Amino acid sequence: MKHAYVSTLDFLNLLHTFSRVITTNDHQINLLELRSDNANLDELWEVIGSEITANKTLNEFAMRKLTYELMHALISDPVERVELPCDFEDDVYP
Repeated sequence: MKHAYVSTLDFLNLLHTFSRVITTNDHQINLLELRSDNANLDELWEVIGSEITANKTLNEFAMRKLTYELMHALISDPVERVELPCDFEDDVYP
């Protein structure tokens, strides 16, 4: 097995790619309304997983673990309550 050096630039590129995927799917992710009593992270992966697996430079297992760990941390101890933006009201309250 070959060992590869991972630089801080590699880490930043990973975060940048992850950020682009999240930003692209922002509306769909917000519609999931993930919170501590609705922590269905499999639905989140259904939204973003295809873009991550399509990017062959990303390690799918690592990205899935990173996604789950980040979202678990966010919904377990939210800093502040976020109100649903007006542009989502039609989707939630038909």
